[in-house]
Amino acid sequence: MSGLVLIIATLIQQLTSLFNVGLMPVLGSRENLKFTGMTGRLERAILNSIIAMTLITPAVVILHLLEITNASTVLAVQIFLTARIVYIISYGLGIMGLRSAGWTASLLSILWLYYCAI
Repeated sequence: MSGLVLIIATLIQQLTSLFNVGLMPVLGSRENLKFTGMTGRLERAILNSIIAMTLITPAVVILHLLEITNASTVLAVQIFLTARIVYIISYGLGIMGLRSAGWTASLLSILWLYYCAI
């Protein structure tokens, strides 16, 4: 599900890049191309979300291999997904306090999953 969120965010970022820099630079090599505004914020949010996925994936795999699944682990993953959606939307729209809350909630969810694995 988180992958789907990233795909949607990437599609929106690509569409906004057309308005940000125009069609030809987007179709080109993109060397020295700097996105600003919503396009740049979405690009950074997507990269941060990819990092978050690399952090949560080992915890989920470990919990699965150890057959540890309970209400708190399910809730942590649900909070993670919701927080990442909030993070991407609020970062894209430039809502900084909400962005930070989404980032923090997703990080705490990841930490909780690792705690459950030990």
